[in-house]
Amino acid sequence: MSIQPFVHKEIEAIQIASTKIVVEKRADIMPLFEPLRQACGDAICGPAMAIYHFGAVKEGFLVEAAFPVSCRVETGAIHTRQLEEARAWTAIHHGPLETIRETTTALIEHTRARAGTIGGQREIYLVLDLDHPEQNVTEIQFTRHEWDRLLAEGLKRNLGDKARAQVMEGIEQIAPESSQEMYTEWIRSAMDTIDSLTDDAEEKYKVLSCCAHVFPEERIAYLRSVYEQRRDIDDVLKEMYQDPDWYEDPVRTGNVLHMGKVPYDPNGYEHGTTAVERRKAYCHCAFVRPFLDEVPSRMSPTFCWCGSGWYRRLWEGILEQPVKIEHVETLLNGNDQCTLTITLPLALEGKMRPERAS
Repeated sequence: MSIQPFVHKEIEAIQIASTKIVVEKRADIMPLFEPLRQACGDAICGPAMAIYHFGAVKEGFLVEAAFPVSCRVETGAIHTRQLEEARAWTAIHHGPLETIRETTTALIEHTRARAGTIGGQREIYLVLDLDHPEQNVTEIQFTRHEWDRLLAEGLKRNLGDKARAQVMEGIEQIAPESSQEMYTEWIRSAMDTIDSLTDDAEEKYKVLSCCAHVFPEERIAYLRSVYEQRRDIDDVLKEMYQDPDWYEDPVRTGNVLHMGKVPYDPNGYEHGTTAVERRKAYCHCAFVRPFLDEVPSRMSPTFCWCGSGWYRRLWEGILEQPVKIEHVETLLNGNDQCTLTITLPLALEGKMRPERAS
């Protein structure tokens, strides 16, 4: 097994024919490619690949086995779609897939030290020889979550071009190989600029909630189907209580949901010996943790509106209507946890039971 140097690259959008399946381990993906190859035939125009949909299922993980294709291929299990363009940190792994974890771990460490965060994972099987696995060549791609691009779009949409230019000043100096410290310091400065432009919490929410990591669409689609079939918010909550790590047990009072985030490191949060240790164990955001040593923090609490976008996408995806999210406690305000309320549309009130489901 060997690892070539890490490379950051721009990946163009391509058309793929793919099939999705829940697997327990990477080896379970390999048998999918031969029937997929036979179904796609001469339409195949590139190497086999796997796209991981992390967080989509409770057990195992959902993976999309695919080939680039020159024309549409549609069967009962195979569908054609456009795989979106992306910027990604990449590494080439030589050798058996059983040893690929060494390369992915090294690539994760590389990306975490640099500007940006990981959005997803793809594997491109440049050489896939199941009989002679030592000959395999795999490109690992960690796609970037385009946080700064999403921020720029949110600023333009809600505060206008002039505000966008002011807040985004200096972003051109942040390169993929810039340090994470440099990037987080730019974000801190951008939050200060937003604060100088508006005191309106609703405007900040609209700008920053669009920057959050994307909630797994498969989970949203399932809960949306529950709501569409039963038309009762409490039935949706019952489903959520089956998986409290993901949905964090929201409690309903009327049309308002009350909830607190689950700690990123529950053991560290419970057993931390100082307030700083507990705050850092609680926080999920790599951009915030460096600023939790002091209260008040140098990072403005405005940044926490980004995290609200996680819940905005979930609930607006379920209901297909706008919701209102408000912070109650945040670490950047000096609290030792993050809690919030989600106000559902009043039009839904008749579709809720008088008491919270249990």
